[in-house]
Amino acid sequence: MTTTSEQAAHSPLPTGTEGRDIPGHAGAVVRFLLTFALFIGGLVLMGAGGSQVEGAPWLFVGGIAACTLAFMFPMMGTGTTER
Repeated sequence: MTTTSEQAAHSPLPTGTEGRDIPGHAGAVVRFLLTFALFIGGLVLMGAGGSQVEGAPWLFVGGIAACTLAFMFPMMGTGTTER
């Protein structure tokens, strides 16, 4: 038996799907794609930092910073303290 969101809203038992049909979450897909691209770019920078070119340590540090930002941005954008 399936439960609709309206039935779940009136149910005394939590279903685990509360709040998933709230409008306004379309930006989450864009945020995911941007942070995923930032993470992959950070991995590329760290890989380039392993080469013997001038400024390689800065490429590696930039890659670490990009990966850190990729994990930080989704956490900052929610505006909630609990999940």
